[in-house]
Amino acid sequence: MNHSNSASLIILCGFMSCGKTSIGKPLAERLGYTFVDTDDLLLDTYHMTIPEMFAKGGETLFRDCEHEIALKAASMQKSVISTGGGLITFERNARALAEKGIIIYINQDFDVCYERLMNQPERPLNKNHSREELRARYDARVPSYQKYASYTLTRPDSVENAVEEILSFLRSQ
Repeated sequence: MNHSNSASLIILCGFMSCGKTSIGKPLAERLGYTFVDTDDLLLDTYHMTIPEMFAKGGETLFRDCEHEIALKAASMQKSVISTGGGLITFERNARALAEKGIIIYINQDFDVCYERLMNQPERPLNKNHSREELRARYDARVPSYQKYASYTLTRPDSVENAVEEILSFLRSQ
């Protein structure tokens, strides 16, 4: 992994609703960085929502577009990147990002993520997947998050503490 410019790109990964955006925005502010959400970048770049991409070209189209977004994110400087829950689970995306920055895995308990997801009815997966299916997806993704993360933030109890812990880790690099 190339960490020569690691302090200029911080990539947050983890399951849906683990806290990537909630932690990422104040982290970016503290660092004086730009906050970027890859799902928003996808929408801004392709002018289609994720469900529209699936409808137009299936998962293949979505994953190809997502890869382009991973490459775009990897080229950014002074940014905190919040990745879509599945982005890091694809080797080509994870490698592109890991080469350019530090990946931090926000390891939140499934039950916490699930409860938050159920309070966000606009999330596309809620309508189509049972708790068991989401649990299986969570379990399947964890090894990828762990494989590529330079640091794991385990069960953050508050946004403030999470930001402080990440800043402390970054200072130690």
